[in-house]
Amino acid sequence: MPSDPNNLIAALVDELRPVRAMRVRDGLAVAGGAGAITVALTILMFGLRDDVANGQFQPLFLFANGLFLIVGLATALAAVGMGLPRVGHSSQGWKWVVAMVGLLPATALIMLVSGTEPMPPALVTSHEVKCVAMGLALGLMTATVLVWWLRRGAPTSAERAGLLVGLSSGSIGIFAFALHCPIDSFYHVGLWHVLPVLIGALLGRLVVPRLIKW
Repeated sequence: MPSDPNNLIAALVDELRPVRAMRVRDGLAVAGGAGAITVALTILMFGLRDDVANGQFQPLFLFANGLFLIVGLATALAAVGMGLPRVGHSSQGWKWVVAMVGLLPATALIMLVSGTEPMPPALVTSHEVKCVAMGLALGLMTATVLVWWLRRGAPTSAERAGLLVGLSSGSIGIFAFALHCPIDSFYHVGLWHVLPVLIGALLGRLVVPRLIKW
């Protein structure tokens, strides 16, 4: 070990190389690009539902998928921000946005119990399973991009970062698949389109921290 402090410092920094600074806008651009590619692939693989292709949107379609898109963007922004921790900075707005999605299953259950919406002939069909599976699968690109971003950064809470990744990827995934899904019942959208978001959040909370911890 060099006895001269100057030589010691020189030895320590000799192999260091400058790296590009991380910026929130860069993270959002990458995450947004992943979401856009996901939507494009969904349209290419499955096609748009007829009313969307004809520009005749159903109110529930606009309301529910607007919520999923907002949740996906808000949680992605929070996840990107966690890669760049700042003293005294705490973004909690995403929690209120996620809470809004809870209106969908709550409304679906109230409508079923009250008889406002008829009980479906079968509680679980192959289409329900497909929506959940595709919502999770189509969210993988967003999840991969956010994990890559967080690995480059320094999140102070790996568990919270994982939760945000799961929420964002699940929301973007089901938003993309909803462009194809033709069912507009509150039962289907309120329960089975929300489920990929919840499962994504759970998987993100359990799996992502292991991938981003140094």
